[in-house]
Amino acid sequence: MDTLAKLHDTLSNINAISLSRMRPGDSLGMRSERSRLQEWVRGSSRLENAPAATIEQALKAYRQNGSLVGLRQLRLVCYGCTQSVDGEVLIESREAFEKLLEYVEHYKYRQRSFRKLYRALLASYFSYAADAASLAGADNREKLRRFLAAQLDSFAMNEFTPDWLLALTKYPDLLDENPAHSLVVAVLQDDWSVVNEIRVRLELDAGCWLMRQLVMAPILAAQHMDDPAFKERLDSLLLLLNDYPLYADAGLNILLDRYACCAVREVRATLRDFAIGLWGNPWLPAHHWRCCSDARDMLSHWLKRQLLGEFFDLLSNDDKENPRRLNFWELYSADLTGMYFALGRDAYAPGNLPLYKFRSHAKGLIAKLPEEKVHTCIMQFEHHHVVEFNRENNVAYFYDTRQGLPSFYFGKGWLEIGAIGVQEITQGADVSRISKPIRHQDSRQLAWEGKFAHELGATENTIAAFCDKYQCVYENLRNGNQWIRPAQPDRYGLEVRSVLQGWGFCFMEKENAYFRSARLA
Repeated sequence: MDTLAKLHDTLSNINAISLSRMRPGDSLGMRSERSRLQEWVRGSSRLENAPAATIEQALKAYRQNGSLVGLRQLRLVCYGCTQSVDGEVLIESREAFEKLLEYVEHYKYRQRSFRKLYRALLASYFSYAADAASLAGADNREKLRRFLAAQLDSFAMNEFTPDWLLALTKYPDLLDENPAHSLVVAVLQDDWSVVNEIRVRLELDAGCWLMRQLVMAPILAAQHMDDPAFKERLDSLLLLLNDYPLYADAGLNILLDRYACCAVREVRATLRDFAIGLWGNPWLPAHHWRCCSDARDMLSHWLKRQLLGEFFDLLSNDDKENPRRLNFWELYSADLTGMYFALGRDAYAPGNLPLYKFRSHAKGLIAKLPEEKVHTCIMQFEHHHVVEFNRENNVAYFYDTRQGLPSFYFGKGWLEIGAIGVQEITQGADVSRISKPIRHQDSRQLAWEGKFAHELGATENTIAAFCDKYQCVYENLRNGNQWIRPAQPDRYGLEVRSVLQGWGFCFMEKENAYFRSARLA
């Protein structure tokens, strides 16, 4: 028996054994094998990982000889036509690049070879940004775009169609002059899966110009929407930037500036946390902040209110149903020029997620106390530094900075101060910097809020915050006299009325409002 006959018998026996083991209708194994075969065929049209030195060698040979020899060199030159070799880029040479496209077109009727060459040119097109191109490069880039768009219909579509071709067929605008235009609507409708799909199917680098356009185009479009539409899409755009951090700086800058222009700028926690996580604390010196000053001031105010709330909620023993200290200090949050925390050891307890988040939000603003269960919030105003402890029955300490800075002053380079002690906070270093202690203790006529308000005084910001919080109308008459007209004055508790008394306002029953003369303002 000759060799071919033996092979025939062996294969027949193998087939007979395999078929005997299969149950009728059981094609699972065949389908699995077929799927693997399809993936293998699709994979044969993916980007080649040719060594840079090999591509460079092919480019130099083309430049030297003026011709291309064989499919392999042609394919390598297609991959490298946008790369710089010895300061020269092939796509920026009109004659050499036009000749390259002619070489490629000769393979048009050899589908498998032409598809590989097309894939190489496609990768080069998406890697060559128009804004970085020379005049000749820009012209040839446009020729390449038109060439790729014109040849797209020459490919047959079947079950073995590679992913990059499926993407171009599904999103033909990718080869238009403005490839991101038609996809903006999808992204603004919270479907940014199209961006991920295009990146994966086309095997795009996150830094290529097409990805930049796909990510930034919906952000630029949202910039020109009215306030309600912009706010509705803000969170989805932040998620998009979170997925593509390379464009987070540029995108966040646009979103912050736009939000700062809104007529109503309610606190947006997602925007605040994303910005602070990316750029850090908005009122500490830093080079990262590129947004306008209004946006930075807005974020600073949001963060100060957030930190006040977290401190009194997580670390104080205040009544959570009636957080009087938080209610009072929120009135002054817009006047804060700085805020720091000195935290006891238990604030660093492992496994406490809310405290971990608080420390993250207050990054760069924390000093350590050696004591246990003692925490302080140090608030800085134009003329005062105020120290509040975590326990309400503790005294609050007021420092008049016009008499000198307290010994624990946190200024530039304050991070190097190391640990400080409670005694350093409650007492000054000399007579000119002695603190003024005020207890959180009410009397029949005046709550402690009135004493605090009298010490700090009223500003435009605090009066505006009071009116907003307690639904009042503020009138500042031409003669300087001021009125605060509450919607329901009988619903005010002693602590609310005391704030107005501390600021020098008196209630006038005839007007059903609070009045302060010009000389007291």
